[in-house]
Amino acid sequence: MSKTFPLVALLASAASLVPAQKVTVYATGLKNPTQIIQTPGGNLLVTETDTPINSGRVSRISSGGAVHPLMTGLPSGPSIPANDPDGPSGIILAGQVLYIEIGEGDGFVNGPNQGQMVPNPAGGSSPIFASIMKVTFSASPDLIGGTFALTADNQSDLSLGKVVTLTDGSGDTATCEMLTQLRQGIPDPVTLWRHSHPYAMTSLASQPNYFYIADAGRNLVWQVDNSTGKTIALAEFASTPDPVAGPPVIEAVPDNIRPYGNQLLVALLSGAPFVGGQSRVVQVDPATGAQSVFIADLTSTIDVGVVPVPNARPIFYTLQYSSSLTTGAPGQLIRYDGPLGKIYADGLKGPTSMTIDSSGNIYIAEHDGGDIVLVTPQ
Repeated sequence: MSKTFPLVALLASAASLVPAQKVTVYATGLKNPTQIIQTPGGNLLVTETDTPINSGRVSRISSGGAVHPLMTGLPSGPSIPANDPDGPSGIILAGQVLYIEIGEGDGFVNGPNQGQMVPNPAGGSSPIFASIMKVTFSASPDLIGGTFALTADNQSDLSLGKVVTLTDGSGDTATCEMLTQLRQGIPDPVTLWRHSHPYAMTSLASQPNYFYIADAGRNLVWQVDNSTGKTIALAEFASTPDPVAGPPVIEAVPDNIRPYGNQLLVALLSGAPFVGGQSRVVQVDPATGAQSVFIADLTSTIDVGVVPVPNARPIFYTLQYSSSLTTGAPGQLIRYDGPLGKIYADGLKGPTSMTIDSSGNIYIAEHDGGDIVLVTPQ
């Protein structure tokens, strides 16, 4: 069992900087990249969503930044409230099996009043939004040279529980099936409906039979049996009182989830009106669902990272989507060598996810910039 250290920290001011880090563009030209992971071969896998419907994809980024679309045609559509492209999000790679989380897409549209939503009367662009796809490749994703294209008919077949096998034109195959699909929406007295928006997922070495989903719409962490697809709500995040004039409460909005020893760390972005200090990182016990604040007083935390240090407290990172959402300020990477965080990288273009290699290099997906940037320790 890995040792964990409690931490309740305050975000340091903008004047608190660590020595300048080298920040470079590692890969460019991506379409709204959302989540990023590393492969055993040292490549990156990233989920993307373009503007056209069902334009989601998973791309492999090799050393040097070359982008290769591995899977295309994944479910996607314009999401409320601003019609932003939404499709594939979290990914987990287990050998030659890739699990792909599909977001909310255009399953819902804006309701009659601000902050309300209703099911899309025209039907969503895909029948498999709010789900996890299981894709078994015939070879390692590090080695596949072609591209697998999912069609609308394939999505329909998957929604009916059928298994779909794709070919890439180079002799490799991808066998696709549904692991689980969340209920896309439930009635809500305030918002009329409340949608499920799976945005990230992870696994724990101490709980090898389960995946854990951060649902940004339902404010939940789901526990998913990775062999049967059975899904239960592990933890629900309550709204907090709004400290300024505006909505009476601020929603939690869990946007990422990471392993920390035998525990889970969940990044809570917080909802409108995006008051500074309401965002936080929460520790969740996967056995009981018990919660405790881990890092407090943040602005718009969308991811959290952990770098182990032998016989000492790990180094932690928080990724801020923006240092001030109400003014459109760029994002930041905050580093914690102790209880107080310091700015490690600034000027990020809507960052949504990061992955850290064994050398401490940090790869960050910039959703708004369409880049993967590399932060190299100096």
